[in-house]
Amino acid sequence: MPGRSCYLLLWTLVVCSLLADVASQARAAVYRHTDAQGNVVWSDRPGGTRAEIRAPRVLSPSSDSSTHQITPATPARFAPYQRVAFKPRSAPVTVEQARRGIPLRLDIVPRLRAGDRVQLTIDGRRHQSPLFSHVLMAMGLKAGRHALVAEVLDSAGAVRQRSGVMTLEILAASTSESDPASPR
Repeated sequence: MPGRSCYLLLWTLVVCSLLADVASQARAAVYRHTDAQGNVVWSDRPGGTRAEIRAPRVLSPSSDSSTHQITPATPARFAPYQRVAFKPRSAPVTVEQARRGIPLRLDIVPRLRAGDRVQLTIDGRRHQSPLFSHVLMAMGLKAGRHALVAEVLDSAGAVRQRSGVMTLEILAASTSESDPASPR
């Protein structure tokens, strides 16, 4: 079967050639420069500072990985906060302000701990994703009264503590804003 060995030799040469091409491209020069607008540009064409790019280090599991058990991470024990409350708002809120967004500041004592997050619920529905922040944003609310609650979530995502209910009243647009015939 001389034809078969030639065929295998040909495929071996093709594969080796492709691997050599990939290896040479991995070592190709990369240049970094800044354009007129101040943006950093990376290119394979000379015109800036040559940058050395190294291939990422690939870690492989050890041969006896079956002996090591992976244990799921257990969330840290939750310690309740002394105070979780909205700071009072001094000015009324208009529909236009509600459309743009209303910043709501929280008084959290002690400060929010790593791993804990806060989310805002409005009228019993989650209004935003949990955040590591003491400022929440209420956006897109319609005129009327709304019940706001801040919920503290632990590192596992479970609600562990809630603020008291804060009632937020959004004032309807004034008659001059709602009447298209009125002068502006």
